[in-house]
Amino acid sequence: MTTLGFIVTGIRLGLRMFKRVTLLISSAVLALATPIVQPSFAAQSSKPAPPELANVVLAVDKAANSQNIEAVMKYYAPTFNHSDGFTRDRYKQVLGELWKRYKSLSYRTEISKWEKQGDLITAETVTTVQGKKGNENDDFKLDARVTSTQTYKSVNGQLQVVSQTVLSEQSSLSSGEAPPPVQLKVPERIGVGRQYVLDAIVTEPLGTSLLLGAAIEEPVEADRYLKENTINLRPLRAGGVFKIGQAPFRSGDRWISVVLVRESGITIASQRLRVSKDFTGNQYTPLPEPDTSPSRVRPRPNNEQTL
Repeated sequence: MTTLGFIVTGIRLGLRMFKRVTLLISSAVLALATPIVQPSFAAQSSKPAPPELANVVLAVDKAANSQNIEAVMKYYAPTFNHSDGFTRDRYKQVLGELWKRYKSLSYRTEISKWEKQGDLITAETVTTVQGKKGNENDDFKLDARVTSTQTYKSVNGQLQVVSQTVLSEQSSLSSGEAPPPVQLKVPERIGVGRQYVLDAIVTEPLGTSLLLGAAIEEPVEADRYLKENTINLRPLRAGGVFKIGQAPFRSGDRWISVVLVRESGITIASQRLRVSKDFTGNQYTPLPEPDTSPSRVRPRPNNEQTL
């Protein structure tokens, strides 16, 4: 099942002061899926999509890749709501702003599950988004991946999206001749008030290069998608960023981003963290130490930093 889903994050960098522009990365979702938790869904997930749903998926995909916002929005119900707080009008506004900044985006969606119950179709989909800004002084390359669920209903004879929930998302922005390759590990879900490990490792030797970096954590809110704020970068003595974060004592999604800068390029890696009062588990698991990573140094416990 299908829809334009979205996802998150970008950062616009200056010389010493780095301004963050959170980007909404729209995803054209082209497939059908079933709700995640019930066993009966798995049986239906192998069936082909109903023709009416497959046609909507193809239409949304075509409209998103051509950045035809009016064609996209006709597949969204007037009462559309989103887990990040978007209404239909606000979603259209932010999507339009994204496309002004990124003139070339490609969307590709795969269906993982789908289910039909009465007059509703619910789908879980995985969408990848790629593109570049392409401005002379702003050549950021975007790679993003979002997993979401959408619910569809026929409205006046037209199948439309009535609701959407983002389950997970990851994105990366890079710029320069050789931006640092980064491996980021943050839990996708965590209990309220729980601590977690953030590991962001540059996966190639630094040599004599100077590495600057910062980690940012902020709530996922509709009003923050296009809001700017500043980032304070610091020299890093190791080949990456290691920090201990703590989830707030309330439910809600958070954006976790890491900025890494060296002479040859910039990389910003981001991931959504879902904070839930109903979730417990092992959330304090760092990345395994690579066989060869002389530049990566763990701080001692009494020097641990908190986001």
